Amino acid sequence: MSGTRTLLRAAAPLLAWALHFSLVYALISAACAPRALMAPGTLAATVALLTAAGAIGMLALLVLAGRGLRRAEGADRALEQAAWWSALISLLAILANVWPIAILPGCTG
Repeated sequence: MSGTRTLLRAAAPLLAWALHFSLVYALISAACAPRALMAPGTLAATVALLTAAGAIGMLALLVLAGRGLRRAEGADRALEQAAWWSALISLLAILANVWPIAILPGCTG
């Protein structure tokens, strides 16, 4: 596989995590705004759905990166390893994004 394509596969999980992170904190901001654009129950359900979708997508990228790693030879092997680690770390980061919703009972501060 070409190095550029593998590099993009290594960057994709990080971009997906960044999107998830931005969406979760935008939802928190909407729920905790003075006008309360979203109810706390709706916030929790929406974040749970986003996280489940993100985790499933990241698991798929992790499996694809693992398959690519098994087939890689030579110089592409390092990029395939980067793609696999990137997917694993991004999966953990997506799951960690839920902690503010799970720990904090509501909008405080």
